[in-house]
Amino acid sequence: MKMVSKLALSAALVVALNGAALVAPAIAKKKEEAPAAPSISKEARAAAIEAQTALAATPKDLVKAEAALNTMDSVAKTDYERYLAQGIRLALVNAQTKSQPEAQRITALIPILDALLANPATPAAELAIRNNERGGLAYALKKYPDALRYFMRARELGVNNPDLLLQIVQSKVETGDVKGGIAELGTAIAAEKAAGRKAPEAWYKYAFSRLGKAGDQEGADQWTAAWLTEYGTAPNWRGAIYTFGFQGPAAIKYSKNKIDLYRLLWASKSMAGQKEYIDYGDAALTVGLPNETKTVIEEGFSAGVIPTGNITGNELLARAKTGIAGSAPLAVKEKNALAGAKGDLAQQAGDAYFGTRNFAKAIEMYRLCETKGAPDADRNNLHLGMALALSGDREGAKAALARVNAEPNKAIARLWTVFVTTPPIAA
Repeated sequence: MKMVSKLALSAALVVALNGAALVAPAIAKKKEEAPAAPSISKEARAAAIEAQTALAATPKDLVKAEAALNTMDSVAKTDYERYLAQGIRLALVNAQTKSQPEAQRITALIPILDALLANPATPAAELAIRNNERGGLAYALKKYPDALRYFMRARELGVNNPDLLLQIVQSKVETGDVKGGIAELGTAIAAEKAAGRKAPEAWYKYAFSRLGKAGDQEGADQWTAAWLTEYGTAPNWRGAIYTFGFQGPAAIKYSKNKIDLYRLLWASKSMAGQKEYIDYGDAALTVGLPNETKTVIEEGFSAGVIPTGNITGNELLARAKTGIAGSAPLAVKEKNALAGAKGDLAQQAGDAYFGTRNFAKAIEMYRLCETKGAPDADRNNLHLGMALALSGDREGAKAALARVNAEPNKAIARLWTVFVTTPPIAA
């Protein structure tokens, strides 16, 4: 994904290639209208006016303009006269190559821009613009180190706009400095917020996708969280959860934690169809929570998402009911947890209550587990935070989730924290 297209990267060039506007002040016909400028010879002035006139004609007379410019090149004696000729030639070549392929156009324009950048007579204010243009051409050719050098110089010389900042971001990323580029993007987003604007969604997607490709999963998770904070629609939540834990290498990493991601899919109201309900029910049964399987499959049938005659759904429901019948009732699980010397039975009872959507009882059991010594403190805090979130205690949920210290539970806790802080919004 590119936040700035190739056309946008060279837009400044097209706008700035107006030779007439560039040269007119120095060769104005009325002496009283001309600002102070270095002197120009009579021959160079005449050639410049002729070239400008040809370029301003409708249609442009490119042959006449080129002939006049060739004359101007031959008579130019000073850096200033060469600067004027270079500015007009930039406009001429831009017009001559308008219908040519982009790479061919760029190859023709670069030498002229380089000459302007090297010319001592080129004004400082224009150097900023020309460096920005030159960076855009280098970027279009995928010469990213060159592009970055020109873009950074443009910024040093005073160019200050969102497009330039994004071009620096992309150039840094393409040269391998992914963290540096994304840090620049963070600066751009902060500037948008300070100006009372909402940064485009594409910026966030660019950040977490490039960090993910670079292997910085924690950084990608943080940017995913930032994206969901600003653009947390149900479809985006679904996409984020699938990318986070159900696809590619993440599918293996979170294979034992699928149940917590399906719970988030359910909590964020981003379950899209019968497959998610069935997969959720199967994941719950796999970790020994038949009550939760029964709950979610029945919800799917009740909502009409799972068709009444769906074989897989009915088989899961039957297996869940068999599992429930073969285990102790919830009240007995709670009683055993209260009597147990350790916290493992309390954690199990909490998970069982969570699966029936009885979050108040689940919280009670997770709290009990804490007092008796949790066999897996991170997992207990994660589930406690989830139960608190779904019970409506957002501050308590954030506090519990913040106590999750180790991966992969910590990454899941970060995602749940986003849900707690900024619930999904309507599409």
